[in-house]
Amino acid sequence: MIELPEAATIARQLDEVLRGRRVVSGEAGVNPHKWVFYKPSRRVLGQRLPDKVIGGATAIGRGIHVKLRPKHVLLIDDFGGRVLYHRPEEKLPKKYHLLMRAEDESALTVAIQGWGFIGVLTERELRDWVKKRGTGAAVSPVGTAFTLGRFNDLFDHYEAKEKDSVKTFFTNGKSVAGIGNGYLQDILFRAKIDPRRKVSQIAKKERTALYRAVRDTIKSAISLHGRECERDLYGAPGGYMPVMDRHAAGKPCPECGTAIVKISYLGGSCYLCPACQK
Repeated sequence: MIELPEAATIARQLDEVLRGRRVVSGEAGVNPHKWVFYKPSRRVLGQRLPDKVIGGATAIGRGIHVKLRPKHVLLIDDFGGRVLYHRPEEKLPKKYHLLMRAEDESALTVAIQGWGFIGVLTERELRDWVKKRGTGAAVSPVGTAFTLGRFNDLFDHYEAKEKDSVKTFFTNGKSVAGIGNGYLQDILFRAKIDPRRKVSQIAKKERTALYRAVRDTIKSAISLHGRECERDLYGAPGGYMPVMDRHAAGKPCPECGTAIVKISYLGGSCYLCPACQK
């Protein structure tokens, strides 16, 4: 799944290559399936794209927001897959869930893997989408508002702190934006925290370690254009090599030598050192 470092990389590249170009056509794709969600309908989405002028692109959380003038936004959110730019006359992939052609005959395709959301939204529809998901107050880990004091406030005012785990705190997108189960593995390993612990159990000293792990991990991954298992706008892999992923299971912990274990928790796999992470 795409997380903030990958979204930031793709958004920056989109901004560089497509800003100012006019869209001449668009369609919702040739390979629909039930886990690709469109707003509005596939038909209306295609009707909204022509004659829009592409504005700036930004990453917000795990989503990519592309301004379409006048008064619309292309939103690709909560997804796994590929967002690819195609030069004029370049062959398009056989399967995609969004195709947008520009006036110079270049194109953008989105191919969702697993699940994802694609929308061409009015400004009001975008506000309603954010409100429905409850992510509007989340703090970006690379923004100026992400301070240790603000991070402590997020813990102190988290409503379900006695029920929810620290994994849920991060991955639901309502507190810290853009972190999914992928980067969370490295963050929790560096902070030496077990993903199953309750939010209320994380002491102030541990919060400081978590804050630093979040900040350093995400900034490093952005500078390396995301993880090596994901692809940028041109199909190139990122340079960030995760410490804790499926390749680590059963291998010695780089800190203490204990074998890394894989557990299933909250619908996904987690990798941790049972000696270091408490």
